[in-house]
Amino acid sequence: MLKKAHKLSRTQFTEYFRIGKRHHFEHLTIIHSPAKTFLCTVVVGKKVAKSAVKRNTIKRRVFARLFLIQKEYTPTGVFIIIIKPSFHSLSRAAADEFFHKSIAGLLQSA
Repeated sequence: MLKKAHKLSRTQFTEYFRIGKRHHFEHLTIIHSPAKTFLCTVVVGKKVAKSAVKRNTIKRRVFARLFLIQKEYTPTGVFIIIIKPSFHSLSRAAADEFFHKSIAGLLQSA
């Protein structure tokens, strides 16, 4: 799991959400801004899953994948991951694979 130091505060979220560059994918949107350190947050709206338990489960899974990506690629910058409703229909393995490909492609192009 990511440390709290790697997560965005509310004020940071508002700032980077406004100025970040958006990358749209089929099941998620990634807002990226360059920075010296690695910061991230995950947004799962009520349209994705009505239950808070399910939304938090999706967030934990995405944060766990981000932790592995951070160890593998050592990225820098601010990442805001917005999950789309179609993400909920994916199986766990398919969601992990899709998320990893999306982030890896974004990191290699940057």
